[in-house]
Amino acid sequence: MKKSKAETAETRKRIVAMAAKVFLEHGIAATGIADIMKEAGLTQGGFYRHFESKEQLIAEASEEAFNQIDAVLGLAVAGMGPRQAFDTIVRKYLRQRQGTGPLCPLASLGSELPHSDAQVRAIVNIAHQRMVANLSALLRQLDMAEPAAVADAVVSTMLGAVTIARLAQTDASAESILDNAEHTIGLLLRSSPRVDGAKAAVHR
Repeated sequence: MKKSKAETAETRKRIVAMAAKVFLEHGIAATGIADIMKEAGLTQGGFYRHFESKEQLIAEASEEAFNQIDAVLGLAVAGMGPRQAFDTIVRKYLRQRQGTGPLCPLASLGSELPHSDAQVRAIVNIAHQRMVANLSALLRQLDMAEPAAVADAVVSTMLGAVTIARLAQTDASAESILDNAEHTIGLLLRSSPRVDGAKAAVHR
């Protein structure tokens, strides 16, 4: 029996959501189309009715994963002032954990994404720019003289810390890496110049 357009769209959505989960948990290279379709409760043969290639699925799954973590962070900071929102985003991003919520592809799949095709890299670059822009908007409200530059440095610090923490041999070592990153970001904010030329005295 032929599926309706709504059913087809729902199936495609389910595949993308499952792909986002499996790619983030196991990596892109280690995950085959058959793995994803099995997890989605579908046969491998149906994959090409929805996608032209694995790369197309990687692109859409990455975009879905970025949207998920954006939504979680956005909900977490709703109604907060700029400094509290900034601190909350940094803390929650650094403490992302497998099995406890959405993961960021930049931190989880960073070593694999450069080898992906142009459509995947384009989505990743847009997501990175969006992360920087979101933090920059908060820093601008705190009268930072160079909010975009500071936000870019913060995002790079967070990405590096999460990536290295995932390689740590113990939970204590991982937590130390993340704590140090959070402390470093705090120092960066306090030492960054304000619009009026004075050093930023940004308090929690």
